[in-house]
Amino acid sequence: MKEFIKNQPQAVAVAVAVLGFLFLFMGWNGAAGLDFVSGQIPYLLSGGFIGIGLIGSGLALAVIQSHRKDTQDLLAKLDEIADKMGATSAVAGLTEVPAGEMVIAGRSTYHRTDCHLVEHRDDLQPMSPAAAEERGLTPCRICKPVAAAS
Repeated sequence: MKEFIKNQPQAVAVAVAVLGFLFLFMGWNGAAGLDFVSGQIPYLLSGGFIGIGLIGSGLALAVIQSHRKDTQDLLAKLDEIADKMGATSAVAGLTEVPAGEMVIAGRSTYHRTDCHLVEHRDDLQPMSPAAAEERGLTPCRICKPVAAAS
């Protein structure tokens, strides 16, 4: 039974909600069999409160499970994106580059990481000097990244 609950949480949520409706029906059926109000109230209260509580619990379980599944799907997509970003960074020359040898690639030039020309830009890509030269980029004339990297 524990294994079923662990593997089928949506089915458990539906079962709890159906059980709640069953309690509501039993309370209504018990109250319908009596023709005086003081005898009907205990059926309505016990069946109604338990039934409404079980229906609410079933719905809460369904919402929580849906949220968990959505979160797992999102994390799987993020892992996939991170893996692809890792593959892209390997192509760009980011693997096995010491921090002191990292340069920032611009449109036609590459810069040192502390160059004031690229301080506030977010469209730049870090890479190794060798990868930057392979892409046909020229070193910045102001910060002279080749001298800094060598």
